[in-house]
Amino acid sequence: EFDKAIVCEPNNPTPYVNAALSVMNTPGSNGGLPDVAEAIQLLEKAIAKDPMFYAAYVHLGQLRLSTATDLKTAEDVVALYDKGLEYCRTEDEAKDILSMRILTVSQVHAASSLRMETLNLQ
Repeated sequence: EFDKAIVCEPNNPTPYVNAALSVMNTPGSNGGLPDVAEAIQLLEKAIAKDPMFYAAYVHLGQLRLSTATDLKTAEDVVALYDKGLEYCRTEDEAKDILSMRILTVSQVHAASSLRMETLNLQ
């Protein structure tokens, strides 16, 4: 259904975000992990369609942070949130992204202080 919405309204970022969320909530082949790369690509397309669509920044940041394999990648999420903050339309959108940014900075700082190379505690 999201593919149909994308075809009908190719410049609307909402179906891209919804499709990405659907991908992340659908097991991969043989019951494996969801297709994270596809979800990331869809969220990046949403931002390309509308750089002011804050929900895409929030979901993309969360996804990239959850899959970060090193602190540099996690720091890149902070930069993504900074970009999203530039485009916020409302104070509530800014608060949402700022909250995610603060949490990410805190995680990166804590991991750096503990001399961890990743946010993964295992």
